[in-house]
Amino acid sequence: MSSILSLAIWLPVAFGVLLLAVGRQENAGAARWIALIGAVIGFLVTIPVMTGFDNSTAAMQFVEKASWIERFNVFYHLGVDGISMWFVPLTAFITIIVVLAGWEVIEDRPHQYYGAFLILSGLTVGVFSALDGLLFYVFFEATLIPMYIIIGVWGGPRRVYAAFKFFLYTLLGSLLMLIALIFLYYKSGGSFQILDWHKLPLA
Repeated sequence: MSSILSLAIWLPVAFGVLLLAVGRQENAGAARWIALIGAVIGFLVTIPVMTGFDNSTAAMQFVEKASWIERFNVFYHLGVDGISMWFVPLTAFITIIVVLAGWEVIEDRPHQYYGAFLILSGLTVGVFSALDGLLFYVFFEATLIPMYIIIGVWGGPRRVYAAFKFFLYTLLGSLLMLIALIFLYYKSGGSFQILDWHKLPLA
């Protein structure tokens, strides 16, 4: 079983947590380099997703599946198809651009800024590669935390208002999404597998 997708998710998250844990304002230069190294490694890990993808099949590839919450039939289930495959390296590449773009601009708490973006990068890859509905929901909701912090701390003059508005809109959307996921869970006979949901009739 391939572990490329897990590496693409958790390596940036690990670098982000490292920056949050040990970063200090006086070590801003080191924080930038650690962030860049983490972003580059995160991108390099995704290259096999592009080079090793088999375009001759419509099946999910680089699949990882392990039981997570057995009681509710929830799995740590990852995989990509011909569409989602491109979003994995694209997310990692954009993270490198984000780090470089803020190199001379972000002076206030750069370790927290880069840490939040690296964590966001890894979680976003999780969103694009999740094949379990609940796992997708967890990744999606988790991305909102660093996004909220980035907006609220490093945003423009009305960043507090923007962060609060972002929170309200995403909260409403998240509740509606959760209701939809629970509905699909019961309609599919107790499965959170997205591939099972594809088989459900639309009417």
